[in-house]
Amino acid sequence: MFIDVENGLGSQDISYCNRASGPADEYATVKGAPFEEIAGESDRSDEISGVCGFEVSPRHSDCLIPGSVVSLSSAQSYLWTGRVLQSLRRSLLEHDFLEILPALLSSEAEPGARHSVAVLGDRARPKVTAESDGRVSVDGKWAYQLPVSHSVEKQMALEHADRVYCLTPCLRLLMDGEEASGKHLYTFFQVVVEWRAADADEALTVTESILGSLARHMKPILPDDAGTAVTRLQGLRSAPYPRVSFADALKLGGRKPDEPQNSDLTREEERTLTDSFDSPFWIHRYPLGVRDSLYQRGEDGLQETYDLMLPAGYGELATGGLRPRDKREITEQSRLLGGEPNPVYADWKERSGIQTAGFGLGFERLVRYCAGADSVLDLLAAHDSGPNRRIGAHE
Repeated sequence: MFIDVENGLGSQDISYCNRASGPADEYATVKGAPFEEIAGESDRSDEISGVCGFEVSPRHSDCLIPGSVVSLSSAQSYLWTGRVLQSLRRSLLEHDFLEILPALLSSEAEPGARHSVAVLGDRARPKVTAESDGRVSVDGKWAYQLPVSHSVEKQMALEHADRVYCLTPCLRLLMDGEEASGKHLYTFFQVVVEWRAADADEALTVTESILGSLARHMKPILPDDAGTAVTRLQGLRSAPYPRVSFADALKLGGRKPDEPQNSDLTREEERTLTDSFDSPFWIHRYPLGVRDSLYQRGEDGLQETYDLMLPAGYGELATGGLRPRDKREITEQSRLLGGEPNPVYADWKERSGIQTAGFGLGFERLVRYCAGADSVLDLLAAHDSGPNRRIGAHE
């Protein structure tokens, strides 16, 4: 799903109200057992009540987010953004991740990605011509792909380091309905994190630890008007997060058995699903063809990929997984997505044999959740005059 921070699901026309936080034991449980202990155990369906076998804490249907959703002033936006970034960097440093610089342009496209292109002039600005239909044409010397993520680059960096991350500026095109989601931007930042790993459980555990540490660092530096941010930060510290297979997520979202089971959650299904939770949770174990990125396949044919979801309508925060094992897997999945493999990446994988895992986290989405903001548009910096200003203008 992150536009994804690889899928792009959103929810439209959402309203929220204040909700008092409940005790820890109000988090999702099944017959008194922690949710994560039974997620995915389909053979226990006769023991579990409710849709797809999950029993969730009761809640008012009109009280969707812990704490009143707020609109931020420019000053508040700068403050929240700076303090979340400060805390995240401290957490990643604690976990021995080395910050690297992003590569702003690439000669290769990512299969399945919706790239935009940067055109460079020949010792002068490229010539931009306004066409009669409102479009533009550009004449220049070179064209490069603008980043939609840093998935390949961060993997290749691990030939020279064990754990890396970077704050990557990204540009992606908005699809139908995403302008109103409160989660999507044309230009945004991904915190892309990667390390040498070959185990999916380790990938989930490390991610939870990073976010728990971030919440710990945020607490003493919360802005004075933080409201119920402490409640939301406590959710980030509630590891281990529940884990839900993609098949079970479809059922919880309301997908009927006679409807397609190999297409991603719709915005409405995602909203129904996240409304069932009071804490972050994972969706994992996706069938091949649902995701638009490359991941390792397990013995059962499912991809070792995961989405980290925020509760109560906030939706997807991060997407990641175990990377492909070898050049063959890269080539097969790239062609399934309708493209050709990145030859630099495929050759590097064949030569190095390095196995990695990681994730891309939507930074503005993280700030929105911590601050309780109504929309990521509330977090636009006053100095940003780019395409995000077009959102809502119906251009």
